[in-house]
Amino acid sequence: MTFNELLLRTAFACMACDGQIAPEEVQLIRKMAISHPLLAHIDVDTLLANLTKEINRRGVGFLKHYFIDLHDYGLSAEQEIQVLQVAVDMIQADERVEYHEIRFFKILRSHLTQVTDERIMQEVKDMDETFLARDIRTDYHSLFCSYFSQISIPKFELDF
Repeated sequence: MTFNELLLRTAFACMACDGQIAPEEVQLIRKMAISHPLLAHIDVDTLLANLTKEINRRGVGFLKHYFIDLHDYGLSAEQEIQVLQVAVDMIQADERVEYHEIRFFKILRSHLTQVTDERIMQEVKDMDETFLARDIRTDYHSLFCSYFSQISIPKFELDF
């Protein structure tokens, strides 16, 4: 998987992590693909269709596998910032930030070890301290288990 595909997987995972796919989120992915020079060669509609089929087949296993891919990728600090920016942009795309999305972001953040919270606050645009605030469940395992025991992934329709 290329870094560009990882960015789009990040966007898709953040789009689906609350159990719904909003039209604004799909629009943002398409806009990212057009405006980001590294993503220009990717057929976004085909990728979205494939990712939708995959998440429909695997359910929450899709999101869990995303974290494995993220962890195994070996990102640089700059790439981690880009991943976090994509995540924040996608979470805020529908102008509704839900707690499931914040918890998902915190799990995502826990997989990124090259950057500090201070650097994230300085470099990731449009993010407030809610995204990094200490959760009631302080350890990753508890947060991970809590998130995945409470989220259900419906069958998504390709109507975008």
